Amino acid sequence: MDFSVLMAVYGKDNPDYYRIALDSVTIGQTLKPSQVVIVFDGPVPQEIESITYDAEQKNPNIVFTIVKQKVNQGLAAALNAGLEKCSFEYVARMDSDDYAIPDRFEKQIVFLTSNSQIDVLGGKIAEFIDNPQQTTSVRTVGTSHEMIVEMAKHRTPLNHMTVVYKKSKVLAVGGYNVEFGKLEDYKLWVDMIANGCKFANLNDVLVHMRVGNGLILRRSNKREIHDWDKLQKDLLDAHIINRFDSYANRLYIRAFTYTPSFLKKIAYHVLLRAKA
Repeated sequence: MDFSVLMAVYGKDNPDYYRIALDSVTIGQTLKPSQVVIVFDGPVPQEIESITYDAEQKNPNIVFTIVKQKVNQGLAAALNAGLEKCSFEYVARMDSDDYAIPDRFEKQIVFLTSNSQIDVLGGKIAEFIDNPQQTTSVRTVGTSHEMIVEMAKHRTPLNHMTVVYKKSKVLAVGGYNVEFGKLEDYKLWVDMIANGCKFANLNDVLVHMRVGNGLILRRSNKREIHDWDKLQKDLLDAHIINRFDSYANRLYIRAFTYTPSFLKKIAYHVLLRAKA
């Protein structure tokens, strides 16, 4: 089965991290993609361009499609631009600083070949700080469509960098919404659930995600409160939550945002993650 990989990279991304991520979804895979679409979200350093060129030379059987945006527009806009250039129905997402396990695509494509009714397929992530092979924690997700919809009531039910989705189904809901900040993926899943799409997650770690000391703080700021509040209307309209759930969600994000940083870290690791 042919499939595309969709990535975005911007000027402040670490070139070494980008090289690891790009190699992990190309030369490092047991089942290689037919196409890799990379969006330069605004101007990028020469080193980023050189790494991309080197990857193209190392993978002559993969078509590399580079989309250059003149200015940085954010991840949602970059992914929309890249999605238009994806040549195949199945599109695998990957972030520019993570690491895909060698048989990630093999596992996902085998599953999708046997389960053509599934429109979005993800999996678990294991988190690491410096070394992709030394993970510290795991974010688990529900495996069935019903479990995913249930999880969507209160937090994103898929790990965005692990998903393979059908391009046509994403375009049918208008792609990524650029008005939701860092919740662009959560918003997309809600829109696709409302549109009748079917979801699944593999019960396997597919990607090792790079984390740092600022991760929790970046995910809990006042802008996210605004985006979270907007998302509640979509969750209500999709009949995923009721009004009580909406009020509880609004209370949760405010409590988490204004909690001291050291308590956030404890809650993050104790309540939201499992040990690797």
